Amino acid sequence: MATFRYITATILLGTGIAAGFVGGLLGIGGGTVIVPSLVFFLNFNQHKAHGTSLAAVFMVSTAGVAVYYLHGYVEWRLAGVMAIGGVVGAWLGATIAAMINSTVLRRVFCVFLAMVGVRMIVGGFLRGDIGPAAAERVVELTGTFRGILISLGTGLASGCVSGLLGIGGGGISIPAMVLLLGIDQHTAQGISLGAIVPTVVAGMLMHHGMGNVEFRVAKWIGLGAIAGGMAGAGLAGSLSASVLKLVFGIFILATAVLLGMRKQRDQHQETELA
Repeated sequence: MATFRYITATILLGTGIAAGFVGGLLGIGGGTVIVPSLVFFLNFNQHKAHGTSLAAVFMVSTAGVAVYYLHGYVEWRLAGVMAIGGVVGAWLGATIAAMINSTVLRRVFCVFLAMVGVRMIVGGFLRGDIGPAAAERVVELTGTFRGILISLGTGLASGCVSGLLGIGGGGISIPAMVLLLGIDQHTAQGISLGAIVPTVVAGMLMHHGMGNVEFRVAKWIGLGAIAGGMAGAGLAGSLSASVLKLVFGIFILATAVLLGMRKQRDQHQETELA
């Protein structure tokens, strides 16, 4: 029994370090690593994996945004506007998730992973940043109706994905900021992490009310995530974003395929949820 607990703690810490590193490096919450790990290694049903992931993603995002802030990559005004939309979206997403059975939820998550993977692979072959002047767009957009409206919409969409799938939502918010708002990649990642924090709290509270959050598990993941998140965020400015996006995109696609092929005991899981 003691050996089993030791192995479990090691898996959770390792998951946290990996999720934190990826999250801090790419400006996402790390749920794309945490959710599959909980399903594969601990046999969590999809609902409980998503809820527990949100509790851990909170710690991942907090560690990452602290480092991005120290490097001057967080614009709190845009992050705040996105967070407002994100909190509403997280509530909607968590509500929708409660209405979907584990099989359908797993398929939705796999499709989402595949889409994010393709986006990152494509991004790996393209120039990630729009240019030095892109950073100046942040201040301009915080004072325009268009910028605020797009930021709210982006937060709403990413929050809904966060609450529905148990992830931070950066897979939506970062490309939206880069492509629609013209913000450079590093600043977009910092803003994304800043907006993720309140968004995942809203989703976590919703899932906690449904009994889908295992805080003991999230605690161990979070401990590893703090170290991984700070390390990933610290390296984000010095490593090649294109290569990292390409590698991580392939990793996410492989995860989506493996998770989609996994035969879960859905009847047992649905009984567990009832």
